[in-house]
Amino acid sequence: MHNADNYSLRNYGQMINDTTRTEPFVEALRRAIVPGQSVVLDIGTSFGFFSFIACQLGARKVYAIERDDAIEVAKLCAKGSAYEDRITWIQGLSTKIELPEKVDIVIADLHGTLPFYNSNIASMIDARERHLKPGGQIISMRDRLFAVPAQAHEEYESVDSPWQKNPHGIDFSAGGNFVVNDWWRARPDVVPEANLLSSPQQWGEIDYRKVDSQNLDGQLAWTIEREGILHGLYLWFDGDVAEGLGYSNAPTLPELVYGRAFFPMEHAATVNVGDKVTCRISATVIDDRYIFRWDTLIYDARGTTKAQFRQTTFKSRPLRAEDLQTIAEDNCPTLNEDGLIAQVVLAAIAESKSLRQIAERIVELYPKRFGTITSALNHVSELSVMFTGKLEK
Repeated sequence: MHNADNYSLRNYGQMINDTTRTEPFVEALRRAIVPGQSVVLDIGTSFGFFSFIACQLGARKVYAIERDDAIEVAKLCAKGSAYEDRITWIQGLSTKIELPEKVDIVIADLHGTLPFYNSNIASMIDARERHLKPGGQIISMRDRLFAVPAQAHEEYESVDSPWQKNPHGIDFSAGGNFVVNDWWRARPDVVPEANLLSSPQQWGEIDYRKVDSQNLDGQLAWTIEREGILHGLYLWFDGDVAEGLGYSNAPTLPELVYGRAFFPMEHAATVNVGDKVTCRISATVIDDRYIFRWDTLIYDARGTTKAQFRQTTFKSRPLRAEDLQTIAEDNCPTLNEDGLIAQVVLAAIAESKSLRQIAERIVELYPKRFGTITSALNHVSELSVMFTGKLEK
């Protein structure tokens, strides 16, 4: 999860109300479902919108998966409804769950500001390979990613101040080195065409019907069409939900619920008509976390380099020397108190002990940490939910 993305129950509701985004999904379901026959898998159901729509359209069975507690809202909404017996609610990750049957349709909108949100791509690959019938349909179908160099004074203000300049004259430039190696959700305002210094170029494509890698790497090249100051790149995706159905979150359009991304330049650079800008952009999964890299070269019509930047989110957070020592390959780690407690709890779960028995045990072993059986039970319950799973209807 990137820090630009933060979904709450309120955000899930906003997603439903964003009809530019929602209606293509609904129409795709309408086209795909065969009433009385189709079995649907809804991944990331939140409070069940697509599951209820699938039932309205005649789906025979829906498996609705959500790891967030928002699924409890879905269950409350389904209780007593005409769809209650046709939807199986499953809390957890779709990649960790076995279904009793293959499905005809997989529907999922797991996007963040970019498609590289949590395990979106991995989940779609897994659903296609393990849960979807041969010839079944996957919704969303495809994301096409675009980028454009832009003059964006308002976005770049968070780079300029307080890192490059501030009213108190303190040199915070060392901190600015971390800021320029991160991207963020851009401001929601429609960006005037005049602020785009060239035409958008496609960075890459994620076709969920055949993609087999979570990573994306692409080389882009622009010729500057308007002189100005290059502050960074706007990045966004156009979602093709099904053939002829989709939406665009381009910066020149009203913002959708996902937002769009801004990748800053290390330094603002003056560009003239005819200058060339090339940028290699990559998104690579390392230890279940996306690392972004954008390497930019700016040169004039004669080929003279005007600026060159190498930026990566790997350099966006400071690392303590102690942390580097901790992850060294020759380090021999030892469990801290949290680890020791977790070890006791997991061993007791493996022995089929009750939560109360486990709680009593850790109160006995760690009386200073857990003053009451209630606090111990809460802690044990959290670990139990984290490391065990269940299928609920």
